[in-house]
Parts: sequence; C-alpha cells; structure tokens
Amino acid sequence: MRHFILHFSLCILMLTISLQGQAQNERTLLVEAIQYDGNTKTNASVIRNYLTIQEGLPITKQQLADDEQRLRQTNFFQDVEILIMPGSGQAQAVVTVKVKERRWPYLQFKSGFNELDGWYISPLGVRLDNLTGHGNYLGYEFLLGDRFVGSYFDFVMPFLAGTEYNLNAQVLGERRNFIHFVEQERFGQDVTFAGLMLGVNGNSGLAKLFSVAVRAENVRADSILKTFPNDSLVIPSPEFLSPYDEDHGIFKFIASMNIDTRDRQVNPSSGWWGSLTFERAAMNRSQTDSIQNFNRFIIDLRRYQPIWKGLTGAIRLKYAESSENAPFFERFYLGGPNSLRGYEDRILTPDGYASHLSQASAELRFPLSARLKDKSRLSGVLFYDAGYAWNDPEKWTFDKLKTGLGFGARVRMPVVGLLRLDFAYPIPSYDFRFHLSLGHTF
Repeated sequence: MRHFILHFSLCILMLTISLQGQAQNERTLLVEAIQYDGNTKTNASVIRNYLTIQEGLPITKQQLADDEQRLRQTNFFQDVEILIMPGSGQAQAVVTVKVKERRWPYLQFKSGFNELDGWYISPLGVRLDNLTGHGNYLGYEFLLGDRFVGSYFDFVMPFLAGTEYNLNAQVLGERRNFIHFVEQERFGQDVTFAGLMLGVNGNSGLAKLFSVAVRAENVRADSILKTFPNDSLVIPSPEFLSPYDEDHGIFKFIASMNIDTRDRQVNPSSGWWGSLTFERAAMNRSQTDSIQNFNRFIIDLRRYQPIWKGLTGAIRLKYAESSENAPFFERFYLGGPNSLRGYEDRILTPDGYASHLSQASAELRFPLSARLKDKSRLSGVLFYDAGYAWNDPEKWTFDKLKTGLGFGARVRMPVVGLLRLDFAYPIPSYDFRFHLSLGHTF
C-alpha cells in the first residue's frame, strides 16, 4: 500500500511539473515583432486595432485564432491568416498578419428580426466599408418588414481618435403601420419618420457596456385609419389618436447599458443578455406650437442555460414604461408572434397603446434531428408567455396577466435565415392560433 501511495504521489508530482513547464513555455513565448503583409490599401493601425497581441507580451494559439476571427468579422478582407515565425532569440516569435483586401464595394442581402419590427429582409444593401483604408464602415440598406419599410445610410468610425469608442451616424427614412382596434374592427395607421441619429458606444473593456445617442426626426401620422389589411373602410382618426395627427418634430437623448455574455449571437445556448435604456424626448406639436416632454424606460433581461445534450432553457423578463403624454408611436404593444403568442397581433394593447408593459417568456429548445451536423438547422421549442400592457391609473396585478403556451419548430433556410412556426394556445380559452415569422422571439 505504501508503494502504491508513493508511486501515485510521484506521478501526480511529475504531471504537475509537466503542466507547469508547458504553461511556462507558453507564457515565455513572447512577441518580438508584428508584421503586416498584403495591406496595400488598409492602414496598419486599422489592423492593429483588432488585435489583442502586443509586442513584448506572451501569446497563445487561442489568442491568435481569436484575433484572426476578429479581423475576418470586419469584412474588410477577403481572407486573413496569422502566422508565427521564430524570432531572433529563444522563446521569441515574429507574428505576421497576412490579409487579402476587399477592393470594391459589394452588394448585401440579409434578413432578420428585431423587437420593434418583427421580421425584415433587406433585398438591397450596398457596402463601401474601408473604402479609403481607414477602417470606416459606410453603407446603405433598404428594408422591408412586417408593416414597415425603411431606408438607412449608416456611417461608423471605430476606435475614434485612437480610443475604445465608436462614432455612429445614421440618416433614416421609415414608414410604419400601427394597428388600432376601434369598435372591434382592426385598422391600420401609417406613420412616417425622417431623421438623423448620432451616437457613441464602447467597443472594448468597461466602455463596451455603455452607449449614448441623440436623434432628431420629423414624424407625420396620417389623419385617417384604414381597415387592415384590405383597406375596405376608411375612417378619420379617433379622439384618442387625433392629438398626434400631422407633423411633429422630436428630439431625443438616449442612454443605454448593455451586457452580453452569450456564447454566440445566433441561437445561443448559454450566457446572459441584458439591456437598460433611458430616453428623454422633447416633441414640438406643430398644431399648437407647444413643446411636450416625455420619457421612456426599458429593461430587458435574458438567460440561456444548457440543460442536457442539446437541450437549452431560455428565459426572458421585460419591463417598459413611458410618460402618459408620450405619443402612441413611442408607447408599447402586446399580443402576437413577437410578444405574446396565442393572440392576434396587438389585440391586448389598450387604446392609444400602453404606457406600461410587463412581459415574460420561457422556452425549452431542442434539436429535432440527430443526423444533422448543425443541430440549429432544424429545432423544436416548447414555450410559455405571459404579459400585461396598461395605462394609468390602472395597476399591475397577477389576475390581469394574459398567458399563452404552445410548441413550435425552427427551420434555418438559405438567404432568409431562421423560419419560425409557432402553434400557440391562449389560456384559458385554448383557441388555436398559428404564427409564422422569422428568427427566435428572443
């Protein structure tokens, strides 16, 4: 027994020394120099901004792989390769970053999903990123979505003045269709937006958690409502909407804090995502030439937890609040495929939209095929949604919550992305409703 304990102890000691030696070798592999190859247009400082390796500091293979991926994700280059060559001394290395530059503007087609618009596609997008070699992003997109169209010119200057901040600018034009229910009839109202937004956000370190922006826009709400979706009946804007007809100028200050520890942005299986947003706005009501101030506050928290062999749990909690005098197009809605499944789109929204919103969802996600290498191509989900949207002087109580449950399938399609099919049942009526959309709900 003593011999066994002695041999076991010696093995543990030798293994510890070996691991320490490997770690020491990895720690003492220092970067002597960083070289760049193939960047005839791109400034070397642009490439350097996306690297974590530094001269005189140790490196690891994982670090180099992460830096290579980071450079690829800029889309400035058609190909990226990072090589390690022996340096002039022992345990020293020369790192060579080889790139094949993207020379010309290119067209881009994409699809997706977001909180405000639901699904959207971009049949026309033009990218002129890194056009002068200084690492700027520049492009135009035309979007078509669920009751909205929009045109956007975007400009981003990463690492502003050598700092960890990005400068963002956007010129936008949008037309959105808002759903209202008048005497049990469903109507749509068009609202157009045209404006400019300037913002700053962090790209690394603690600064990555924060962003600020200002947005100035002109908003015009139609003074008529049309039955949705066939426009068979037209009525004048009802009393609860008429204060916001015609043109209004709105100036906003937006501050937000965000956290993202998800393992991946698309189809995450672990980690947290959270957002806290505050908006202060001033609206010039052209009909009265008066200034009306209002606020908005939104907190959104999501958790993704691996459970067992591809089984993932996903939970979301959201609370939103606006001033009671905020216009309807700055307030909140409930009901439909993008909020509370099992109900008609926005049917749970009070007249003039809601100044308060509470919402919660839980999903159990799982692959539907064991043969597919990429399990996200075909997956299933069981879900439960709950929520309540209200205006003052109403108060939140458990008995006012609306709930729904069901099951669905997710199919990853070429070009359009993740196709979402949900079979939902409101509680307690359990009247079946089918929802078809794009992307995960959260």
